[in-house]
Amino acid sequence: MEELPETRIVVGPELSADQLFDFYQRNDICEVGYGKETATRILHHPHVMVGAFAGQHLVALARATFDGLGADIVELSVDLRWQGSTRHETGALVESDPYGLGAAVAGRLLEELERLGVSFISACVVEGVEEEFYKSIGLVENVGHRVYCRDRRPYVVRDNGGEHESG
Repeated sequence: MEELPETRIVVGPELSADQLFDFYQRNDICEVGYGKETATRILHHPHVMVGAFAGQHLVALARATFDGLGADIVELSVDLRWQGSTRHETGALVESDPYGLGAAVAGRLLEELERLGVSFISACVVEGVEEEFYKSIGLVENVGHRVYCRDRRPYVVRDNGGEHESG
């Protein structure tokens, strides 16, 4: 297994839109479907963000929106190079975390949210893919609750009322 270069974890990293979009492109993360302007939009809205950097390269990212009491983890992405073997080939799904990079940014995000007074933190987890990772960082299934959403992402293909992500 390749050795992970020295990384640093940063809360509130100063990222350029180019740097963020490059990370999304390198790792086939779905936000690429919105085009390059999505990185600018993300960086200009309220959130807590934690990034991991190897040199100047962003290698993992965690973002959450919050209102002071509750927070939603909206992104937890790890560079595919540092996930090891994956089925889905997208950094947006943390299928494997052999270097602990996902756990490091997630842990720092959770610490920061708790420091800000957040008492309820949720995340949408891809069933059968990410469950073990999210459990490993201390999240538990909120039994009896389902996530409902309106999904108008440009990269989601709608077929006879059903939805699936395009590849």
